[in-house]
Amino acid sequence: MPVSKRNKIVSLTKTGSKGKQLKSKMIEVLRAAVDEYARVYVFSFNNLRSTKFREVRMHFKESKIFMGKNSVAQIALGKTTEDEYKDNLKNVSKLLEGNVGLLFTSRADEEILDYFQNYDHPEYAKAGAIPDETVVIPAGELVFPVSMLDELRKLGLIVEVDNGKLTLREPYTAAAVGTPLTPEQARILVKLEKPIISFTIKLLCRWEDNEYHEL
Repeated sequence: MPVSKRNKIVSLTKTGSKGKQLKSKMIEVLRAAVDEYARVYVFSFNNLRSTKFREVRMHFKESKIFMGKNSVAQIALGKTTEDEYKDNLKNVSKLLEGNVGLLFTSRADEEILDYFQNYDHPEYAKAGAIPDETVVIPAGELVFPVSMLDELRKLGLIVEVDNGKLTLREPYTAAAVGTPLTPEQARILVKLEKPIISFTIKLLCRWEDNEYHEL
């Protein structure tokens, strides 16, 4: 008879007593979720926005989403055949690195795939973001009101008032491919209503009935 994988003793070395309690509790919660829900998905994300992700959580409010503490999640699921909580969860653990999360759900697989297949929300880039497109404001009349003259100058634009209109005397690069945005550039892109990045979520795998499937 095969040895049960449900009651594994896990080692939480180099952790204080309080930290061990928190980690042990988290491991219990994750393993309980494996038992409770029909499927487990790993998803990756880019340019996370908390407001948008709250919408995702609300959409799956009867399910469970776990993000953060990937190392603890790996312990809960198991990293090897010997310590995995259930068969093939070690394959799920291997994907728990970087910007990823776990979705525990009993919703139909088709519904999950459909929801995330084209999940892509344009967002405004923050300072330090590396754009994949170049945005240049050409010299000439601007759409901004004259009252923004001083503000635009502080952001680095060479502007003047000409016939009651704001005029840009030299082209201004608001974003350049591969170059991190400055705080001033990020603010200009917002004023231009130019979101140049996207908050995306991509499914990486599904675990169901002890079977692992890459997506």
